[in-house]
Order: sequence, then structure tokens, then C-alpha cells
Amino acid sequence: MAKSKKAKTTRKSKLPKSKTEGVSRLEARIPTNVYRDAERAAKLRGLTLTAFVTTTISEAAHRAIEETSIIRLARADQIAFAQALTNPPEPNARLLAAKRRHAALIGK
Repeated sequence: MAKSKKAKTTRKSKLPKSKTEGVSRLEARIPTNVYRDAERAAKLRGLTLTAFVTTTISEAAHRAIEETSIIRLARADQIAFAQALTNPPEPNARLLAAKRRHAALIGK
């Protein structure tokens, strides 16, 4: 029996071009249906599965980092925060006591 050859397709790759950028290996066991969906999505975007997974993981990672790094305030909270910065309240007794303890421990 002769093996059939797959047609060669040209796909865009988003992997690093130079060896100095570095490449790490990732191995994961995923459900077959997720694998098939990823393959299909990659083909629809004209990417290899590796390029699709790399792009998708990168986007999700940046989104997760941004969600935990950026504090988003409602308009009223923004105003209250700005007012506290521009017109801070007088220090109360607990803050003054903490300042004294800090000075005794750390120095001025």
C-alpha cells in the first residue's frame, strides 16, 4: 500500500524567528474535542496548531496579568481617590502611633 502525501499548505507562524528569542517546550494532555477544535480554529486562521496555541496562550496570559495588575475604579471612586490625594485628611491617633513605632524601629 502506498502512503498518501498530504498537500503542503503555507501557514503564517508567530514563533520567534531567531534563536536568541528562545523557545520553550510545553506538553499538555487535553480532551480530544478541545484538540480538534484547536486544530480547526488554527486552520481557519491559516496558522499551524503550534502558532495558534502560542498566540492564544500569549493573549490569555497578557489578559490575566492585566486583570490582576490594573485597578479599575468606578467614576465616583476615581473622584474620591483623587480628592484624598489632593486634600488628604489629618492623621488620626492610630496613624501617629504607627509613625512613632516606625521611627523607633527603623529610624527617621
